[in-house]
Amino acid sequence: MIEMQYNFPLLPGQPAEWRGRLRAAVDALSDDNYYEMRPTFLSDQKALTDAGAKWMGMPPERTFLTEGGHHGSLIALMASGLAGRPIAVDVAAYTGALEQSRAMGCATVGCAVDDEGMVAESLREQCERAAAAGKPVRMMYCIPTVHNPLGCVAGLARREELVAVAREFDLLIIEDAAYSYMAPDAAPPLATMAPERTFYVRGLSKSYAPGARTGFLVAPEKFVPMMWVALKNAATGTSLVHARAAVSLIEDGTLERVIAAKNVEGRARNAESRALLGEANCWAGAKAAWHLWVRLPKNVTPQVFEARMKERGVAISGGNWFAAGADVPNGFRLALGGEVEREKCMEGVRLVAEEMGKL
Repeated sequence: MIEMQYNFPLLPGQPAEWRGRLRAAVDALSDDNYYEMRPTFLSDQKALTDAGAKWMGMPPERTFLTEGGHHGSLIALMASGLAGRPIAVDVAAYTGALEQSRAMGCATVGCAVDDEGMVAESLREQCERAAAAGKPVRMMYCIPTVHNPLGCVAGLARREELVAVAREFDLLIIEDAAYSYMAPDAAPPLATMAPERTFYVRGLSKSYAPGARTGFLVAPEKFVPMMWVALKNAATGTSLVHARAAVSLIEDGTLERVIAAKNVEGRARNAESRALLGEANCWAGAKAAWHLWVRLPKNVTPQVFEARMKERGVAISGGNWFAAGADVPNGFRLALGGEVEREKCMEGVRLVAEEMGKL
């Protein structure tokens, strides 16, 4: 089976490099420092959070360590105190966000999307409708930079419009920046435009590897006290060894070199994929994105096409997995990171294009 469901890239040599970082972090543990054995929320993590904040360009006093992006967005939901309250998402939304919302009892309100992701006017309409029904939306989850699953990037004007609606209806924001490294020239994050209401989630799971379970969460100032409570009760802190290994990648410039190499490879795979599939069949997206949304004819459901590709030996993700409403664009996510070797990845794209040609 050609794997085309993983949208995070891995490069040759990364496993050996990560093993070396973990060994160094373990060897750095002291023989008699008992604090290293205790819950990390009790220990001084300033050096680690400072490194993460500097990497992201965010305030260190509002930056916290997490066990990756999923943990970060879940902590944001916990710290916000909005469990059980409606949350606005894209009508084609990241499955992890949908699952976390369900787990926290938050009804999801799907907003229309276009080539820049969430449409601000749709967000306003959904907020007005929910308020009129007595169930006001209190938070929005979005991925403005390299959207998952669509792959698109919101421009500055769109971001300003979304922030304006968030302030109009007093919405908190969870901004997932997992893939932002794929579009380094994108407009500023919402977290810098509306720091008073935005939880900013970023980490090494996508930029380096999911095995590097280290992320960072930047919280609005008024939620900093609750962040400590949420972190304590969710996992009593984070893995000290993993955090030290991850931060070592940041501090010596290795992470940025890996990102640069991934973006070069991502541009090549993305361009070749679009050429094979036809630009008209692909959603607008970042040129270095390791996933793209492919449109299907109205008479073909994503479930049927996913099954057809499975028969051809290619694993893709039908749009039904990302649906947060009836108006999800008819299509599927084609991920380009499941195969380390580009040749095998492109063989999968060719098979997809061949099957689409029969529709």
